[in-house]
Amino acid sequence: MAITKEQLGEIRQILNSSVRPYILFDDDPDGLASFLLVYGHVREGKGFPVKNSPRLGPEMASRVNMYAPDLLVILDLPLVSQEFLDKVNARVVWVDHHPVVERRGVEYFNPRLDDPDDDRPTSYWVYRVLNENLWIGMLGMVGDWFLPEQEIVDEFRKQYPDLLPEDITRPEVALHDSRLGELIRIVSFNLKGMTSDVIRSIKVFTRIKDPYEILEQKSSGGKFIHRKYDKLKGRYDELLKEIHVKPDDKLVLFVYNSPDYSFSKELSNELIYKHPDKIILLAWEYNGEYKCSLRSVKTRLPALINKALKGVDGYGGGHDHAAGACIKVKDFDRFVENVKNLI
Repeated sequence: MAITKEQLGEIRQILNSSVRPYILFDDDPDGLASFLLVYGHVREGKGFPVKNSPRLGPEMASRVNMYAPDLLVILDLPLVSQEFLDKVNARVVWVDHHPVVERRGVEYFNPRLDDPDDDRPTSYWVYRVLNENLWIGMLGMVGDWFLPEQEIVDEFRKQYPDLLPEDITRPEVALHDSRLGELIRIVSFNLKGMTSDVIRSIKVFTRIKDPYEILEQKSSGGKFIHRKYDKLKGRYDELLKEIHVKPDDKLVLFVYNSPDYSFSKELSNELIYKHPDKIILLAWEYNGEYKCSLRSVKTRLPALINKALKGVDGYGGGHDHAAGACIKVKDFDRFVENVKNLI
């Protein structure tokens, strides 16, 4: 185990000792599930999703300090600046699974410290820390294209046999062809839009006790969550129909402008599931940049992105086969051309 049993116990002890934690987390199913697991355990504190950028800079420190927490918990965020950490007036614990970064003044837990290829999701490790609310842990894990060891999957099927059929053994199939996958899409769509709307959905999520409240709209909270999903699904389906994949193209490129919502992550996941022989590049124009989502089965994307950024105003990175980039509008064509040449 890349994060040892002793380290899992250490994280649990840190969480148990906090009476006023502030929790920052990525705005995707893995990040949200990690937050919900922690908040469901400590039942105290405040959570805040970090949206539209993987960078956690010093501007966030004042927000944290205003709350006067005794502990700052950072979950599933790949980039945290040293300046931010220096300004935070609290103990800091950071659980992540992205490429390792070196920082001072933080208790840092990442499986890649032991094994650079171990990118098991943050929600997996938080679930192993707490061993509670398995359905929340599973929506985070599968939402990050990961199925845990068989004993965890078997326990999930025992509790929720209709959400993950026994013939599904690959995470990408679970994500696109199961009721668990439907739940993950509902969660993902509720993390879109203005931060105030997202926070409203997150508050509702903290009150949900089981997945059927959402899937079958059995409570007012479940109906609220499902209503936003229904609103956005039509727009998602329209965009999906606009994407035309040519058999001979190695790169699937789709650029779109949606004023309020980005669907790049979900679209790129569905496209790579349907076209595993391609490299997927989805780009959403937002605030003078193209927010890009890239997927590939065989190509290691961080290396590709780093090379494609030569002469380009932007940044990017992520997992080997699921990554992102932010490129200034003026340099986007050059970035795309670089990607095509590298392919």
